[in-house]
Amino acid sequence: MAEYNQRIRDLRDISIVIDTWDDVFSDFDPRPLNERTLSEDFIAELKKRYRETRKGDFIVTLYAPFSLKNEKSENMVAQRLKKHFRHRFLQRQKDIVRIRVRGVIFVVSGISFLTFLMLITYFKIYRELTVEILSIIFMPLGWFGIWEGFSKIVDTSPGFIQDELLFRKLSSAVYRFKYMEEGK
Repeated sequence: MAEYNQRIRDLRDISIVIDTWDDVFSDFDPRPLNERTLSEDFIAELKKRYRETRKGDFIVTLYAPFSLKNEKSENMVAQRLKKHFRHRFLQRQKDIVRIRVRGVIFVVSGISFLTFLMLITYFKIYRELTVEILSIIFMPLGWFGIWEGFSKIVDTSPGFIQDELLFRKLSSAVYRFKYMEEGK
């Protein structure tokens, strides 16, 4: 029972009132409802509400006029929202991996520049003037690559990580519909 009560406390309700399906989907998109793109205003509102109550899992409740009540539309809207946020979550995950891979490439490049510089200095492959000129170029490149690479690996953009968490939670959220009598 305690576990059930904790689960209930961990759920957060995000409530949004809509007047028409155009509040959820772009009203500039003339395609049928099941193909339309999501409204950027609707997504921005969900993001804002999420940032107010970040912890736990979410139930998104859409309050709509009774005239919109249609089980088929409800299922389609819930599926579209989950699909959209799942896609955005996967895209954000790919972006984070791409940034971290670039960080590894920077680190490896930096180490390579510094290793090359050390080897040509140690084995006196080139004349001293050539080594000095190369060190002017390779030394800053090497250290920049190492530090910038570690920065990308360790401190990936907090915005990307927050968006990834947001989209993951919204892709697994429960979407409910409640209907109000018009004029109330």
